[in-house]
Amino acid sequence: MRAAVISDTHNLLRQEVSDLIETCDVILHAGDVNTQKLAEQLEKRKPLYMVRGNNDGEWAAGVPETLSFELEGVSFYMIHNRREIPEGRGNADVVIYGHTHNYSCRQEENTLWLNPGSCGKRRFTLPVTMAVLELHNGGIEVERIDLIPADCKDRSKKEAVLEDLYGMDRAVAIKRIVKGMDRGETIRVMAEKWRLPEKFVEQVCRIRVTHPGVTAAGILDKMEANAAIKK
Repeated sequence: MRAAVISDTHNLLRQEVSDLIETCDVILHAGDVNTQKLAEQLEKRKPLYMVRGNNDGEWAAGVPETLSFELEGVSFYMIHNRREIPEGRGNADVVIYGHTHNYSCRQEENTLWLNPGSCGKRRFTLPVTMAVLELHNGGIEVERIDLIPADCKDRSKKEAVLEDLYGMDRAVAIKRIVKGMDRGETIRVMAEKWRLPEKFVEQVCRIRVTHPGVTAAGILDKMEANAAIKK
């Protein structure tokens, strides 16, 4: 199971976030959706687990402030503001929270604490981020998604960083393909899963097979070198 973990969207669903949600099975939203319209839009896309944030108004009166649930043998506890976690919340494998707009992921004893950051309206120069969890038989794999890096000052610079691969950074796409190869996934499966061109997936796989031990960064360098030669 794949879970899109988002927070602090503040009534903005970016196209990159929307595309990533399509590759996932569920959405985990840690609050500050801001409008009922966006919440309903997310509910129509995938099963939605959501808690109420401090900027969610009267429309969210029925949305819980905390939520405990289990997915694929992994227990979750979700709240908007970590400082408001009550005592005796019980042990959870993963605690998800938001509010700060700052991405954080760290393991504390038996609990993974994850703040996906904000993938909505940008706050000052903070990066725009979210996370994707892969859950399998109680195992957890976390992937940080940087939609706008911290060093990008505006939209134009952001567009210079991202490549035209359905809103996905090529380096991120290559890492996903490498992980898929390690799991034995086929080119077609990976292309459909990540909504990537099959030719791109095939090229990444070919480079990795012909250059054993090459890193994701090395694959990207070779792809750029090949493109330069063709020009």
